[in-house]
Amino acid sequence: MARIPTLDREHLSSQGQAAFDQIAGSRGNVAVNFKALLNSPEATARFAHLGAYLRFEGPVPNQLKEVAILAVARETDGHYVWTAHERLARKAGVRDEVIDAIRDRRVPQDAVPEAIAMVRYAWSLLRDHRVEEDLFREVQRYLGDQGLVDLTLLIGYYATMSLAISALDVEMEPGVASTLNP
Repeated sequence: MARIPTLDREHLSSQGQAAFDQIAGSRGNVAVNFKALLNSPEATARFAHLGAYLRFEGPVPNQLKEVAILAVARETDGHYVWTAHERLARKAGVRDEVIDAIRDRRVPQDAVPEAIAMVRYAWSLLRDHRVEEDLFREVQRYLGDQGLVDLTLLIGYYATMSLAISALDVEMEPGVASTLNP
């Protein structure tokens, strides 16, 4: 059980309801992770706005975004983020072999070079807290400057989400089991 309440719309202040509506509008629903974060409606509204841009509007191709998100989820042991995005990654065209490699904490060797670079970039940033020049320039060639910045922020966004969910002990959606093995 979550360490703090997960709030439905009717239990929120007017500011919280506005944040709830913003999240529902950008994602189609308000998942339990955001219902927990809505204990701080202003921060959650701002955080969700950034996430909506990075996920739905930014220039990074969807398949590469999903590979990067899975790499973040694996590195942070983020069961909630992994389970939500494993399905989305498949829908975006990420092959099972790539998903399995990331789940097993291996850089996928049989993926397109851009996907391999996304995994290496995410893990370098999260593990070493820096990115070597050659890898940085490789990702920059694939994505351009705006895409590189957006990818970097995407990694930070999902690391923050994953760690917040862990700290708050937010459970999976009702009826959903984690697909991330330890």
